[in-house]
Amino acid sequence: MVQSFSDFEQSKHVIADVIILGCSLPGIVTAHKLKKKFGDSMEIVVLDLATTRKNDSKCNVAFQEDREEEERKDDICEGTAKEKLDNVARYYLALYSKEFNIPLPDAIIAPDFFKSDLRKLFECTNGSIVECRENFYDFDYLNFLERFELNQYQELLDQHMKGLFQSHKIDDESERCQLLYYDRTAMEEHLCNSLLFSSSRDIMRLTVRLVCGASADSVSLLFYLHQCYRSASARNHFDGDNTKLREKLLGFCRKRLTSKLQQSVASITYPAETIKEIRSYSQEQVILNGIKGETSYICSLLAMALRPDQLKNIQMGSDLLSRKEYEIASTMCSGKAKKFVIQYEENFWRRYGYSGDILSLRGPIIWATERPRMSTTGSQEKFSALVGYLKVKDNIINNKEAVVDQLIRLFGEEAGDLVSYKETDIHDVFVPKCGDYVGLRKLTTIGCRLLEWGALDVFAEGDVAAALEAGHTAYLHLLSCLRPQAQTYEELSEGEWPTLYTDSTVSRWIAGINIMKGVRLSIYTTLFYVGFRILQSFVRK
Repeated sequence: MVQSFSDFEQSKHVIADVIILGCSLPGIVTAHKLKKKFGDSMEIVVLDLATTRKNDSKCNVAFQEDREEEERKDDICEGTAKEKLDNVARYYLALYSKEFNIPLPDAIIAPDFFKSDLRKLFECTNGSIVECRENFYDFDYLNFLERFELNQYQELLDQHMKGLFQSHKIDDESERCQLLYYDRTAMEEHLCNSLLFSSSRDIMRLTVRLVCGASADSVSLLFYLHQCYRSASARNHFDGDNTKLREKLLGFCRKRLTSKLQQSVASITYPAETIKEIRSYSQEQVILNGIKGETSYICSLLAMALRPDQLKNIQMGSDLLSRKEYEIASTMCSGKAKKFVIQYEENFWRRYGYSGDILSLRGPIIWATERPRMSTTGSQEKFSALVGYLKVKDNIINNKEAVVDQLIRLFGEEAGDLVSYKETDIHDVFVPKCGDYVGLRKLTTIGCRLLEWGALDVFAEGDVAAALEAGHTAYLHLLSCLRPQAQTYEELSEGEWPTLYTDSTVSRWIAGINIMKGVRLSIYTTLFYVGFRILQSFVRK
């Protein structure tokens, strides 16, 4: 192993067993697991291509439960996490938070614990405001028909998800054809074919935008269903079990886990100049070349932990990556989201009976909630605040005036007396083109003899749990290539998630009933009847 930075700097050829290219979250998870497993018995190098690194947030927010830090050390998955690990996202957050002794606040891991009688606000496209006491995903703010078709559509998505991600499914021709159909069908096309009312369509478009950071016409049905699978349901995105949505907004787990992991692999992490070419030598080693005269790197296995857009600047050998695979990875669209935080001296909205939860089809705020308290020190926030997501528009840099105007419409003139306002861009998940997701999953889930793509950073700031899972999966792939005998049952079982859902033919049939199908059936029945009567009259004549 490279023991000192000076030796590393002076050498023109660095040789290692494994090189992790990139300091993304999946990459440093992979490096941490390898280092923890093999220590100094294996040469592991992490190459950091970033010129700058973001500092960790020093925000100070407080826990909903006032327990001391010392009390949390022995029961890290109790109390705050409540051992509520019924979906993939919470499972990996709890797994790594427990390893680094990071308490998980209920406000993120189980937000549905904090139900209250305070009212939520829904703003329609025309600006009318509806108050609701139930969860947003219950759609009680819509009329009966709109609510019926949205509930049916959510149930239909759930049934599709259960059908696709069953562990007992047989890989046959019909299953593969169905998978390709879901991959090539855009969410916009699917929801327009299933939903009749414009308000229902707008709510689903808003949901896709929040979950994927991209518009419904650029997100495939398969990609969206996989995001739903990770949270175990197609329903709980606006409230309820929306761990992913809140973590993306607050960044609590990502900042702390990234900091701990960077500290863990600091001794094997080195800055590197731009990598221009990656090629293989005799199908036994991987060589990374930079600009002429700079250090080159040689390894037996290379884990790619770069962002997809960084691949455009690297020439890949055709024996390492096919042209089709390169195009799938490098042409992914970077998801975009924008968050805001607005501070007030007090949470005045509670005096009027409001919880601070907002869902709006009009914007600029599209989803917001009162900022939760999550500090491990037990200290209190000086100011109350609302946090949420904004509509992404390229021609608007700052939405402050529009946000304040919207809050005044919702809560009254008191909303204009703010203390501070800040909005920030979120680098959301990379979205593959419609038809490319199957190929991307094959690339990142099937281990390669020389290159490991499982740690490809397609998650950015959009899904910290998926990034942890990707790094963990890449580690298992590398371990099976390097030293299969070193694998333990515990490690293999950690990388598996049960995908057994209760499913029945009747529930699938019921979920397929919707108003659009009823309208089509009525039209076809009417046309058939009219045609039959015309034909009957001709026969009589």
